[in-house]
Amino acid sequence: MNRNEHLSAILTEGHALISASEGTPDGPVASCPGWTNTELLDHVRMVWGFVATQVRAADTSGPSRPDVADTAGASDLLDDLLGVLESTDAGQPTWNWSPDMTAGFWVRRMACETAIHRWDAEDAAGVGNPIERDLAIDVVDEAVTVAFRVQRGGPVVDHPDCSLHLHSTDGDGEWLLVPSDDGLVVTREHARADVAAAGTASDLALFVWGRGRGDLQFWGDEAELEAWASVAP
Repeated sequence: MNRNEHLSAILTEGHALISASEGTPDGPVASCPGWTNTELLDHVRMVWGFVATQVRAADTSGPSRPDVADTAGASDLLDDLLGVLESTDAGQPTWNWSPDMTAGFWVRRMACETAIHRWDAEDAAGVGNPIERDLAIDVVDEAVTVAFRVQRGGPVVDHPDCSLHLHSTDGDGEWLLVPSDDGLVVTREHARADVAAAGTASDLALFVWGRGRGDLQFWGDEAELEAWASVAP
């Protein structure tokens, strides 16, 4: 997906997330035990405000303090996030926790994370529409090539001691994940692995973000599959 497609996804998924959360505020969020859609939306509001602040600050020395009031509405925060992302060059130096210290990191991550939380909100409302295929493929790719390697707490160093193959059955999309002494090696290929998962791009995206198995088919040791799911961002 390109930058414009990511921005469009943030807009579409963001408004759907807000609608589901506000429409069913007491809906329990299965992926976040103890949360309802109210707490989920509060979390997303915080994330959108935080990211907009980092992009606006253009400072890679460390995270900047959010400059938006905690009481700001979700729609206003979404509009502000989109405004700053749209007006900022993707290559602008911007703090984040990945090797790609640019605003472009946040454009892609916000498209992926907003889609996941939109699904969370709709699932809590009893709907749970799948993630659109092209976006879901990008969610998987961003997770395994970025989030499975580094997260806010630092580099991921405890990958499962086995290889994993992911295969999208509703179009192109395959990934082979092999842990090594130098970190996680990810290639986009059809290959045999110790454990494997196959299914729709949406179900794969939800799996790598720790949202369960959906209708995926799995091969291999159950404990090893669960170990990979636990790497989720």
